[in-house]
Amino acid sequence: MNKEFGRIITHLRKKNGLSQKEACAQLGISQALLSHYEKGIRECGLDFLGKTADFYGVSVDYLLGRTTNPNPLGSESDEIPDVDDLEDVNRKKSNTYCMLNRKILINSTAVIYSILAEINNKKLSKCVSEYLSVAEYNVFRKIYSLKENSTEDVFTLNNVEEYCNAAQALNNAKINDIKVNQSIEGPELSDGILSEKFSDSYTSLRQLIKNAEKTLSQNFKLS
Repeated sequence: MNKEFGRIITHLRKKNGLSQKEACAQLGISQALLSHYEKGIRECGLDFLGKTADFYGVSVDYLLGRTTNPNPLGSESDEIPDVDDLEDVNRKKSNTYCMLNRKILINSTAVIYSILAEINNKKLSKCVSEYLSVAEYNVFRKIYSLKENSTEDVFTLNNVEEYCNAAQALNNAKINDIKVNQSIEGPELSDGILSEKFSDSYTSLRQLIKNAEKTLSQNFKLS
């Protein structure tokens, strides 16, 4: 097994806020065996390799250190920069409000994907990813076209706003269908558990919830 494997699975486990015990429960192996894999003492079989890739939502090539791109579906770019690589640009160009909300959204998304990794349901993860991706795509297109002289060479589709809304509605319906018709085994969730497990990242998600509910209450007179 590639010597990078142990380092990479250790990094993924810690990045997702999981202890060895929690990861083992999801991957179906003993803590001692996982420890051996992470330290490079033993080599894993193909079944475990595939299960680990599915669990963390990464490609097998990424687990083996053959690519720096974790995306199992591939990408037009072999290297997608980490958020930290963009910090200098954002410090120079973003105001305090933008930086704060950027952090809230990034940390909140990290919590959501950590929970999805533990649930380990491919269909659910796909629906959530498509929902969020289309939302950001739609927002980016609006920002991109604010100036009348903006070229459309970044995009290959035209007049897609209503289809973006339809795609989000479709994925929302699929998520509801999964909730009703599939037995989902996932982590127990509560404010206390999330706060302890995700620390600062959950603080951001809690703020996102507060902001979203305030917006909904103000706009639609909800209580």
